[in-house]
Amino acid sequence: MLLRLLPALFLPLLATPLLAQAASKVDFQKQIWPILEKRCLDCHSTAAAGPDGRMKKPKGGVVLDNKEAMLAGKGGKLAIAKKPDESLIYHVTTLPADDEDRMPPAKKGEPLTKQQTDLIKQWIEQGADFGTWTGKAKEGADDKAKDDKPGEKPGSKPVDKPGSKPAEKPKEKGESPFVLLQKGMKPLPAETLAAFAKGPFQVASLGDDSPLLRVGCCGNTDSVDDQAIAELLPLAEHIAELDLGRTRIGDGAGAVLAKMPRLVTLDLRQTNIGNHGIAELTACKELRTLNLFGTKAGDYGVTALASLKHLEELYLWQTEVAAATVVRLHESLPAAKVVVAAELPEAMTDVPAGKGRRPGK
Repeated sequence: MLLRLLPALFLPLLATPLLAQAASKVDFQKQIWPILEKRCLDCHSTAAAGPDGRMKKPKGGVVLDNKEAMLAGKGGKLAIAKKPDESLIYHVTTLPADDEDRMPPAKKGEPLTKQQTDLIKQWIEQGADFGTWTGKAKEGADDKAKDDKPGEKPGSKPVDKPGSKPAEKPKEKGESPFVLLQKGMKPLPAETLAAFAKGPFQVASLGDDSPLLRVGCCGNTDSVDDQAIAELLPLAEHIAELDLGRTRIGDGAGAVLAKMPRLVTLDLRQTNIGNHGIAELTACKELRTLNLFGTKAGDYGVTALASLKHLEELYLWQTEVAAATVVRLHESLPAAKVVVAAELPEAMTDVPAGKGRRPGK
């Protein structure tokens, strides 16, 4: 009889610490931040000048020492409250040790321990609460304060000396090129747009009755190849944003893309386009954002892109482009952001689950 009672007596005692552990709230600053600080900040700190005076930028544009930057991560949110499996910071730290996308990378040492990744998972499951932690101040605010000279009001502009060349007004970040590109344009006839109602392309105005168009093929990516893209020629002068990600296009699409003079954003991720097709894009002089993730891009094609003086973002992750080519491209386009690590822009259109996406993509 006593033996039968023992489980009933001891189970509550065993369960108490487990329940307490489950209920305990993970403190980001005390438990999560030390992990990131020790294992991640060498590559993912806010951009700052190094000992040699050269600016050291975070790998892939991923910043982990600032709350605001962590919440605004591109190509996948770093921490999505209560959804660890959808949170990039948990996903990349739990990949197999031999996976090329695992973080920290193999050259930086051993993977995080299971105890550490479980703690990160628990923190996300509990809501990814940062508490009072905000991290390092944004670089811009610090730099502005440093630029102020003694005796000047903070943020005041110096007066140009007589005969000196007026200081060039800095270009505002986020300034849209669309206003200039649509000047003097007329919208396409309704019957021209109506011809695309049955697909495979979805065509829409950029908004506010703009004559510029956004084109995608959501759910129909397997139907779009080099032959199909020729259907866009009647719209070529008006296309400003084009999403061809995960379609079946190759180098043959380059000739059609080259006839889009107002193309600003182009997504070619995980397509078969290679050097010859990419070289054709040099005709798209207004191109600002180009996604070549997972394509057959190589040194020849990417080198040709140096002539695109408006290029702001270029994504080259999982391509055969050499590091030396990236360095040379950066010398030609110093203001451009060239991403060669695991950071991708948000897709322009969402592909419904189970549609239009090939296995393994």
